[in-house]
Amino acid sequence: MDNNGYTLKKRFAEEAAEKKDTAQLLIAAVKLPTGAVEVITNTAQIAAKADYYAKAYDDEFKLKTNPEVQIIGFMII
Repeated sequence: MDNNGYTLKKRFAEEAAEKKDTAQLLIAAVKLPTGAVEVITNTAQIAAKADYYAKAYDDEFKLKTNPEVQIIGFMII
């Protein structure tokens, strides 16, 4: 949570809603159980992927089915 009370997921939701019609890239940095960070880049069906992240990850952006997987950063361009 940042100083304004925003969680990463809340910022993601707001930015995804704002850019849903214009986004060309959705990039997510995902921390895996091993500690490695995987960077995922989506260039198509961005709105659907954003919806997936919203449903599959909790408020701390941890994967509901495996909390050791967590989104730690994103960019929507």
